[in-house]
Amino acid sequence: MSNNGDEAGDLAKLGGALVINMGTSTPEGFVNYSKALRAYNALGGSTLFDPVGAGATEQRRNGVKQMMACGYFDVIKGNEGEIKTVSGTNNHQRGVDSGTSTLTGYAKAHLVKKVALRERNVILMTGPTDYISDGVRTFAISNGHEYLGNITGSGCTLGTTVAAFLATHPDDKLLAAIAGILMYEIAAERAAVREDVKGPGTFIPAFIDSLFDLKQRTANGDVDWIGTAKVEKVRI
Repeated sequence: MSNNGDEAGDLAKLGGALVINMGTSTPEGFVNYSKALRAYNALGGSTLFDPVGAGATEQRRNGVKQMMACGYFDVIKGNEGEIKTVSGTNNHQRGVDSGTSTLTGYAKAHLVKKVALRERNVILMTGPTDYISDGVRTFAISNGHEYLGNITGSGCTLGTTVAAFLATHPDDKLLAAIAGILMYEIAAERAAVREDVKGPGTFIPAFIDSLFDLKQRTANGDVDWIGTAKVEKVRI
């Protein structure tokens, strides 16, 4: 949770992942983001970019260009509007929300593959169906629950979850990212059907408990929950 780029060199040595979340967009912030990215790149650490609200303002659009020019990201994660901005499309968002989708499922899959090929990394476009690609392999993931779209910060916490998986399995970034998405979204599904969950407010603590439960189950060798994964390979 450090915003101090001068700490990044020491933090990068700990073996974790760097998440650059553009939720707070200030000139000073971009200076620190750049320092952190260079520090993690220098040591080969895992990096994830979450260009929050990338198309909302000119400063954010320029910030995306600045961040992508100053270093390498293993994963870039965003909603449809944000990934359009990353791709270079002239896209304007109203705040951090993606807005009404203008792309078919196939077009979304094609876009993430195209950007992944260009950036030589993994591109994740979130939505009711998530699309993810490393430029060679492209998948659609249909897990999750609508409550995730009704609570603040669910996209940001998905980014940190994926980054944690990247840090533990850097040899296959796409596989690591998919595993992180599935744990997060299946936990949401399990939480949403609890009898004590009546809406987004009661969903949040249940979701946290569900994430903890899946982590404990997995650590003890119980991975039956992965049987509810809805992952489809997309041929482009």
